[in-house]
Amino acid sequence: MFDKILIATDDSPQIKSAIEYTATIFPYAEYHLINVVNTSDRSIPQTDLMQAKLAEISQGALDSGEKILNRKGIKRIKKRKPKGTPSKEIIRYIEEENIDVLVMATHSKRGTQRVHIGETALHSLQVTTIPSLVFSCECDPEIPKRIFNPTTFSSYSVEASMIALDLAEYLGASLTTYHIGMDDPGDHSRRIKKRAEKAGVDFDISIDKGASDKKIIEKSKEFDFIVGSRGRKGLLYKFRHLFPRLSLSNIEKELMAESEIPFLMVGD
Repeated sequence: MFDKILIATDDSPQIKSAIEYTATIFPYAEYHLINVVNTSDRSIPQTDLMQAKLAEISQGALDSGEKILNRKGIKRIKKRKPKGTPSKEIIRYIEEENIDVLVMATHSKRGTQRVHIGETALHSLQVTTIPSLVFSCECDPEIPKRIFNPTTFSSYSVEASMIALDLAEYLGASLTTYHIGMDDPGDHSRRIKKRAEKAGVDFDISIDKGASDKKIIEKSKEFDFIVGSRGRKGLLYKFRHLFPRLSLSNIEKELMAESEIPFLMVGD
């Protein structure tokens, strides 16, 4: 389904789990591994010795990711360890290599800081326009069978619903589209239902207008994969290119920080 997959790896248990999971559901893709030697962090001494140590750690993360992919039978692998600001280098690589999907671990904090997402993940997700597969969990590498698609059926979110449908067909999974917008689903829902019937996908639409963030997160626990949209209605979102922080709403941040299942976030 995706031809080129970029994994931003750091050799943490979370990203190791993400690599194995991704390789399980997309075994025929070409994989790209990136670990950026961070030269923008002024808290790190910019000495030759320190830079050599960081480069060694970076190479170790790339080699570890490659071994996991090799164990899954994947041989088409490219590795890169550029220097610079991590999020900027990740976006640059996506554009240069025409990547189809970005895989990241959020390294989010819990409790009172439950929506605090790792800086590199946050900055990358605010800017990238390609789908991003986000892991806040160490998930078992199993083929998902129940896909959850919360949507308002806005012009921004329809693309996410279409990708959710394609993914359900590809994986042989069921798809539940959970309508949370205040407007009636209208033509968009009928179009998706018609495509699902044609593709033979077990499809259901559940309508819960104005569902709270908490209710959406609780509902997601009934499934094993989420597909959602970064785009949303509203004037502020139109200024996201000038102010990237406007790209993600609280519900998207909470899903990325708290979800116990993988979250495929589709850009606009």
